Amino acid sequence: MKPPQRPAETSWFRSRGGHRFGIEFAAIVVLKLAALTLIWFFCIRPQPRADTAPAAIESHLLAPATEAAQ
Repeated sequence: MKPPQRPAETSWFRSRGGHRFGIEFAAIVVLKLAALTLIWFFCIRPQPRADTAPAAIESHLLAPATEAAQ
């Protein structure tokens, strides 16, 4: 025997409060993404990067030759 079916209740998210919550939540997410993007472009991106060319690595890791070793 099947239980009696009740009419579907409307979701809270379909109410006026739910719509407002969704809009506010989306606005907060967009503002945070914009803030993180600004932080990236003004604080993190301008940092100088190390030279990773093979010649630069070789000169950094190998000690300069002394006159006695030549």
